[in-house]
Amino acid sequence: MTRRLLTISVASLILLLVEIAGQAFSARDPEPGRILPATINLDCAPWDGSAFTISIPIQSGSLYISIYQSPDIQNPTTFRFPDDTMSVGNALLTLPIGSASQVRGRVTLQHVEQGNPVEGRFDLVTESGEQLKGKFSAEWRDDIIYCG
Repeated sequence: MTRRLLTISVASLILLLVEIAGQAFSARDPEPGRILPATINLDCAPWDGSAFTISIPIQSGSLYISIYQSPDIQNPTTFRFPDDTMSVGNALLTLPIGSASQVRGRVTLQHVEQGNPVEGRFDLVTESGEQLKGKFSAEWRDDIIYCG
């Protein structure tokens, strides 16, 4: 009986360790060196001020990251979401079927200047707990936006 109990305990411990390792590695970017293509557009903040939105297609849908300030960021800057004050921005995940849902976490932009590619990274979590992590390079689109 003792040998059987020991065997079951060891097998359970091994399964637990495999599960923990699997969870730790699944949260990482599956292709750490891969840079996702994205687009960036001028946008309007809720109060009709200057803003820009980055659109990143990912496997489970599309991320939309809106920053409520002019596209003139000289140094690496990290934005945290959700922004309860609604003065920094918004981050949403849209699924192929269904509505948009807010995600939480952070987005870092290296440098933002209109007309130049914008590089950054995101580390976000969906409402269901799925971790979204990666790097992107966004090209500007020529959409004309009128605020107010």
